[in-house]
Amino acid sequence: MPVLCKTDIASEADFKVYLTEIRSEADLIVFETTNIWDATSPHVWCYTNNRSEADKLVSFTDGQWNADIVIFLTDIQSDGGWINSAKSDLI
Repeated sequence: MPVLCKTDIASEADFKVYLTEIRSEADLIVFETTNIWDATSPHVWCYTNNRSEADKLVSFTDGQWNADIVIFLTDIQSDGGWINSAKSDLI
């Protein structure tokens, strides 16, 4: 968890995400992996095209104000984690 499946239809998504380039704006610092078995914590995300494998459906938005959660990507897995833990129930 979380193994996510991307959708272009915002209304069918479990939550909407905005990707920021400014770390201090983020609710969650995310490390992305291609290995489904590495996605064992809320800050490690793996994407699948198979909806039956996914824990949640996610839609990426163009605007921060349309998003349920704002994320910042990191290349270092141990750097990931919650900035705003009040939104942790989304994942």
